[in-house]
Amino acid sequence: MAQEGQSRISTFQAPCKQYFIGDFEDLCWPKIETFAYKKDLKKKGILMQIKFLGVGSAFTTAEYYQSNLVVTAGSGKKLLLDCGTDIRFALAEAKLSVADFDGVYISHQHADHIGGLEYLAYVTFFNPGLKRPLMFVEQQLAAQIWTDSLKGGLSIVDDTPRDLNDFFDLQLLNLEKPFVWEGITFTMVTMPHVMTNVGNIVSYGLLIEEPGHDTVFFSSDSTYAPEILAKLPESVTTIFHDCETSPRHTGVHAHYTELRQLPESVRAKIWAYHYQVNPPFDPVKDGMLGFVQKGQEFSF
Repeated sequence: MAQEGQSRISTFQAPCKQYFIGDFEDLCWPKIETFAYKKDLKKKGILMQIKFLGVGSAFTTAEYYQSNLVVTAGSGKKLLLDCGTDIRFALAEAKLSVADFDGVYISHQHADHIGGLEYLAYVTFFNPGLKRPLMFVEQQLAAQIWTDSLKGGLSIVDDTPRDLNDFFDLQLLNLEKPFVWEGITFTMVTMPHVMTNVGNIVSYGLLIEEPGHDTVFFSSDSTYAPEILAKLPESVTTIFHDCETSPRHTGVHAHYTELRQLPESVRAKIWAYHYQVNPPFDPVKDGMLGFVQKGQEFSF
């Protein structure tokens, strides 16, 4: 979490660290002991729910919407996982509004995951009845999305210089420490996304744990990384995994034909999402749980 005196995003202007494929063996699992349950955080029997506002790729249609999720805690509070360009329409179709959310978690900087943040920022900023949403975000990523994506539309609003802190209650994260929201423990897992010779974009997946209930892994955007899936704790019963279904393998998302090569025990936990329109595959036949459908809700 950001400490007093360190919360202004302007203090995080250093270039983001560049990750390379060879780094991932140690990078992805910095503290395996953080997966331990914290049983005093929440009463057993209260269910966490995850709802998919959308299940499609960046270039999807209204039939699917982009892959943004809602986590609802037992308390009833809601956390948005990513906030893409479709978010206004996806929320309206789900009969939800900005006012329903306690905050947002950001996995990485692509527009289908942050393209709705300006909308979220202005709706709350200009409405005195709404508080600043919490924003859970890796600290270097926070600096990057402000400088490279949001500053142009949000920095000049009135006579006061504005930055990310004026619109969001920043909760700056690091890989060494999980964060807890409403009794649910979230541990970031660094996933390889766009890995090139000129630079890389990683995405921060989540291990989501609630005391006394099933553990969930959310891959966020990721290439095929079986070595990471092999290290998931045994307590994980459900894997929501990025799944490209286009004829061309782009190399920046796990392709369906790769996921179906995983061991049977891993495939049996996978719900595939972030797929293209009209996917030509049968995940149930291939030993997976299925393609997540827009609006589908899971209770754990």
